[in-house]
Amino acid sequence: MYVQTFIPGGRPIPVLLATTSTDELLRLRLTREGWVPFGQPLQSGAVGEVRSGLDRLQVVANGRVLLDHLLDPVTPDGWWTAVDALGSHCVVVLAREGSVDLGGPDAAERLSGLLGTEQAMSAALPVVTDLTG
Repeated sequence: MYVQTFIPGGRPIPVLLATTSTDELLRLRLTREGWVPFGQPLQSGAVGEVRSGLDRLQVVANGRVLLDHLLDPVTPDGWWTAVDALGSHCVVVLAREGSVDLGGPDAAERLSGLLGTEQAMSAALPVVTDLTG
C-alpha cells in the first residue's frame, strides 16, 4: 500500500509513503545508497527513483524493485505540481510492513513513532513518468 501526501509548510513537499517487507539486509543496502532513517536529514544523491506509468507506480533502487503497485487513483490536488517545483523529485518513506497502516485512523501517530528508528527509511528521489504504456 502507498499514499501520496505532503509535508506541510510554506512550500509543500510531496511525499510518497509506502509499506514494504524490507529486511535487515535491504536496510543496510539502502543506508549505503544514501537512504536515512525516517526523520533524519535527507542526503543528496540517494540511489533510486520513483517510476510512474499508466497503471503502475514503482520505487526502484539499484535495479531492485522496492515497491510495485497498481496506481492509486487518489492523488492529492497539487501533488504533481509540487513534484515539478522540486525538479521532478519527491520524498519517499518506506516503512516496514506491519509497522503502520497507512489507511488507518492512527496512521499519523504511528508514523511519528517511527521517527529516528530503523523501521522506516527515507530518501529524496527523482520521479520518472512513462505514459507510453
